Amino acid sequence: MNRRLLWMASAAMIAASGQAWAQAAPKSAEQNVALDEIVVTAQKREQNLQDVPAAVSAVTSEQLEARNVSQVTDVVRVSPSLTVTENTNATGNSINLRGIGTFSFSIGIEPSVAVVVDDVALLQQAQAFSGLNDIARLEVLRGPQGTLFGKNSAAGVINIVTQKPTKTLKGSVGGTLTSDGEKRVEGMVSGPISDKAGFRLNAFYGDRDGYIKNLNTGHKLNGERAYGVRGRLELDPTENLNISLTAAHTNTKTDGQVRTFQSIKPGASAFGAPLALSAVGLTPGDDNYKIRLDTEPKNTSKQTTLTSRVSLDLGGANLVSITGYQDWRFRFLEDLDTLGTPTLLNNADPTSILPKGSTAGGPFHSTNFSQELRLVSSGVRKLDYLFALFYANGDSNRSYARGPNAATSWAATAGTKTMAAFTQMTYHVGERTHLDGGLRFNHEEIQATFINTTPTASPPANNATCLSVCAGKSKDDHVTYKVALRQDLARDVMGYASFSTGYKGQGFDISTGFNPGRAANPVRPETSKAYELGLKSRILDRRVQLNVTGFLTDFTDFQAQGGVTQPDGTIVPQLSNVGALRSKGVEVEVSAKPVRALRIDASAAYTDATIREFANAPCYTGQTLAQGCRPVGSSSFQDLSGKTLANSPKFKYSLAGAYDVALPSMPFDGFVTAEYTHQSAVMLDLLGAPISRQKAYGVVNASIGVAGRDEDAYRVALFVNNLFDQHYATSLGYTGSSNAGGVAQLLPRNSRRYVGVRARMGF
Repeated sequence: MNRRLLWMASAAMIAASGQAWAQAAPKSAEQNVALDEIVVTAQKREQNLQDVPAAVSAVTSEQLEARNVSQVTDVVRVSPSLTVTENTNATGNSINLRGIGTFSFSIGIEPSVAVVVDDVALLQQAQAFSGLNDIARLEVLRGPQGTLFGKNSAAGVINIVTQKPTKTLKGSVGGTLTSDGEKRVEGMVSGPISDKAGFRLNAFYGDRDGYIKNLNTGHKLNGERAYGVRGRLELDPTENLNISLTAAHTNTKTDGQVRTFQSIKPGASAFGAPLALSAVGLTPGDDNYKIRLDTEPKNTSKQTTLTSRVSLDLGGANLVSITGYQDWRFRFLEDLDTLGTPTLLNNADPTSILPKGSTAGGPFHSTNFSQELRLVSSGVRKLDYLFALFYANGDSNRSYARGPNAATSWAATAGTKTMAAFTQMTYHVGERTHLDGGLRFNHEEIQATFINTTPTASPPANNATCLSVCAGKSKDDHVTYKVALRQDLARDVMGYASFSTGYKGQGFDISTGFNPGRAANPVRPETSKAYELGLKSRILDRRVQLNVTGFLTDFTDFQAQGGVTQPDGTIVPQLSNVGALRSKGVEVEVSAKPVRALRIDASAAYTDATIREFANAPCYTGQTLAQGCRPVGSSSFQDLSGKTLANSPKFKYSLAGAYDVALPSMPFDGFVTAEYTHQSAVMLDLLGAPISRQKAYGVVNASIGVAGRDEDAYRVALFVNNLFDQHYATSLGYTGSSNAGGVAQLLPRNSRRYVGVRARMGF
């Protein structure tokens, strides 16, 4: 049905576009219907998006509002090769570009995709999942980044730019109400303090009911309550000096991200408890939004950021200093066995009853200080340049306990220091030919401590289980570079070819099972080599923008985590280096404005992200010898060479349209928007467990509303998300323990239909 709907919608849009072009050609009133230019700072200077020799998707604040993009997880709808893997709490989430993400839950591992907010990279990727508010522009840079951003990135960057103070006093208030119990209000005020100072202040508060019903208590889980505030002060003490100071704080509380039963085998049990007892009153399946839990999850996140940006115009160049400080605190509690009945601590001991089952949780705390100094050329010149120095010092600590009888508990710290010098230059060979070159020298120091605090642990020889502190440290130097050739083929048509290298630093696998061997041998750095060919064009009087990118990236020592079954039957993630993998494919992005009132955006990506070498990967739960699981001593391994990476759809595409309806007899105009996003089937587990396959699916969102004609006037929209109630999971795996016989799924909020009203009024 969804495929037929897509073809019908596509045909209707194409027909409407064709008719509009035919009618618009002779009308002088329509000669100004060109697409607006989008100015980005992906290369640390203001540039037209179409002049950047790299694969960049950019979304303006107006587009974010029109398409209801309010979370990082929504960005998958506006960038062709971006996916998000969600877990039971934000620390297990992963942002993936071209199939490459972070397959690790360790505080000692940096993300493959960096998230940068106002020029400052977040230390932990989990910090990005606190919502988007008062955003001016969002850029998705695909491929290795290191010669332009302070923090290195092996797979790409999400660059978030917040709104600046305005020259005149203005403000806005807005709110959202939805059928699934979301209530959100937000406000902003901005303007000048004097002729040399301005400010901007925005705040929000949101409260959303859960959508997973716990039959044991009647409570709804997966809800969220959040508030936040950001203040920005902009000073211009002299004509050539600008100072921007920003402070932000967010506080988020959620009822976790609980999993529900997708299937249960007859007679299945976990930890001595029949799974059927936890399924009374619910029907396992793709659309199961009910669960029985004896312990309800709780997550809390508090984040404070301080940023200073000072820019001095030297005449021909700008000297820019960026200072950032982050403090992020996170605490979680989850029902580890996902059951609603008493369980056994030890299956062999029928007296070891846990009345409330098994739980897991603990606090995280991360702080990070960063300083970047840039010298950036300005004006028209033969050689554009950027020289930069970067320093960052981050510390994280985490405590973990699995219980209630502290079956496993530990505490750990991780620290990282980064020092880098990097440069990028553009030499304008001629009016049409431009050569880019970039170089980065990176020095990193890491350290970790770990202590096993399990009270029942018996001390083995040589501190093998870290009952006293295990400590490790390491350092590494690495050079990355980029070269790109850009050729202006015609007016508004540019082609480019580039080669770049990426780097993701070494790290410690700080998780259950940490031992002196892990402390002495951190996971090796992850490196990449990326080849890219691209074409960027604006045609038909700039009414159509067509960008096409072909890419191939080879990764060496890719850092990945797989589940390893423990002696007590639980599955514990463990990190290792994948020998090699390759991501290749094609991305297409099209924007069209056939008439002033209609805008069409479409994107598509073909991605082939394949493991080329991973001979000693852990076996997935229940894997047999016939399925490729081979015993080696006391362990078992499988060869994942040739397998596809987790959550990497071969095909992903979206089609969106926005039409403004003129209502001359009314004090307002109307608008209609619709979008369809589709992705092919994926495996949600790196180890390839058959139960982790999510079939292909597509989601339709739409809205209709009215808006005042003035720029800062009101806007009211009635919207529906997931119009056809298409259920899908973002995580699939076994529940309880390795032999449970039950499959658990994580169903995100957008996996079911809800409607709402969104309103904003400016003043």
